[in-house]
Amino acid sequence: MKSTILADGTLSIAPETELEAYALDQWCRVNIDYRRATVHMPKICIDFSGYPGAMLAMVPSSAGESRP
Repeated sequence: MKSTILADGTLSIAPETELEAYALDQWCRVNIDYRRATVHMPKICIDFSGYPGAMLAMVPSSAGESRP
């Protein structure tokens, strides 16, 4: 896993393997509530661009709720 602290203090995290992507996905599900991100804006940038299957459950469905 690669992590960097950007100039503005944001923690940037990017998995480098499928296992790391899975582990980071699980951590995000428990620790980051994206529904309240505008209220409690964390200075964390998580880059799943190399692993498009990660975080699928956090993408809102057509009904506006997270998928299980």
